[in-house]
Amino acid sequence: MGLRYIFIALALWGVFLIGRHFWRQNQLKNNKSQQIKSVDSVQCAYCGLHLPKTEAVCSGDVYYCSKAHQKAAEKQKS
Repeated sequence: MGLRYIFIALALWGVFLIGRHFWRQNQLKNNKSQQIKSVDSVQCAYCGLHLPKTEAVCSGDVYYCSKAHQKAAEKQKS
């Protein structure tokens, strides 16, 4: 008689695992639209740091991570 309860418990556990699998797959499909969007990044011409283009200091076609690096690069050119 105890063996019957063990089989019923295992069957219920299997149904639970299968249901949880399908529920997680559904959640993953719904979360794909909420993924992080990529941004354009540039590299500082002075130190090589990569940063978002919107945060960079632009001098012509050259990008810097800060005004200090822009000034330091100008001093090196002179």
